[in-house]
Amino acid sequence: MMEHSQYRAAIMADPHNADAELRAHREACAECRAFTEKLLKFESRLERALRVDIPPKADVLPFARKRGSAATAPRRWMALAASVLLGAAIVGGVWLSLPQPSLAAAVVAHMAGEPEAWQRTEAVAQPELADVLKDSKLRLKPDAGVVSYASSCAFRGHRVPHLVVQTAKGPVTVMVLVHEAARQVTPFDSEGYRGTIVPVPGHGSIAVLMRDSGISAAEIQRIAARVDESIVWTG
Repeated sequence: MMEHSQYRAAIMADPHNADAELRAHREACAECRAFTEKLLKFESRLERALRVDIPPKADVLPFARKRGSAATAPRRWMALAASVLLGAAIVGGVWLSLPQPSLAAAVVAHMAGEPEAWQRTEAVAQPELADVLKDSKLRLKPDAGVVSYASSCAFRGHRVPHLVVQTAKGPVTVMVLVHEAARQVTPFDSEGYRGTIVPVPGHGSIAVLMRDSGISAAEIQRIAARVDESIVWTG
């Protein structure tokens, strides 16, 4: 079954793509259907905004016209410039209004790039862990659990700690997102992962997720609470 990220990458490349698999996904997914409709509206407005009438050659080269008509040339050039600026404003405004990937979707998408993170079980050396955590100004309490993976990852324009902590329920991924001020606790269940985004006042948020192996949302929330309690903020 096609994933949301695959569908959106294909439809952004060609909004009119008639592929049967894309169509089937769109018909089954209300979120991606709405995304496509907004994208098509954007493309239509973009086309209209850039449909600017080019003045005759005589107007493009005003110095070649007769002296008596020279006064109209600046006005035509101003009209052309205004049309172009208006088109740019419309394009910019519509682009900013396009659906942006949610924080949860971005976290899930990031997981696909580091499959090896789940495979390690031995504890990361403390100097390596401290180096990953230092820029986020935090450390973990001794009872936080075994951290089997630690990496400083590029995420939405910033470097963030990406950890895997071993728990009785299995490996748990923790991403410390000090630049992402989540407004509320946001559970998610997407593309084989179940997790939650937890706001941390004054320190952005943390994302906690596991591979979906039947674990309940309530258990995820308990794990997230334990992770939150194990963090000591140093700045």
